[in-house]
Amino acid sequence: MKREINFYQVDETIIKSLAPLLLKVLEEKKKALIFCRSENQIKEIDGSLWSYGRNKFIPHVTISDKDFVMDRQPILITNKEENTNKADYLVFLDEPDEAFISKFSRVFYFYEGKATAKIKPTNSYKKQDGKWVKL
Repeated sequence: MKREINFYQVDETIIKSLAPLLLKVLEEKKKALIFCRSENQIKEIDGSLWSYGRNKFIPHVTISDKDFVMDRQPILITNKEENTNKADYLVFLDEPDEAFISKFSRVFYFYEGKATAKIKPTNSYKKQDGKWVKL
């Protein structure tokens, strides 16, 4: 399977860049898994998705939510390298193992400053004048 790997250098908070992508994933009727190692970052993303906008609730769960059937969830925020929600797309803030990355058709890496991921992107983008520009 040919995998598309997109890198996004953000100049604002990651959640402001991440939320529009997640809305697009939902519009496509796909699922996403968000991977980050930090419990604090999981909580921050979780809180931000609950309060993203008045009319733009982004349905999601975290790995610590126990009252949900995980494979039915459209977006899962986790620190485990397991595709528990059977996601089509992987969004990572901390680089997981390459074998885990290979299980997804599309991969999105959001980072501030300089990219630290060892994998090579298919495309790289940076925001300029409020729009993503291919580098």
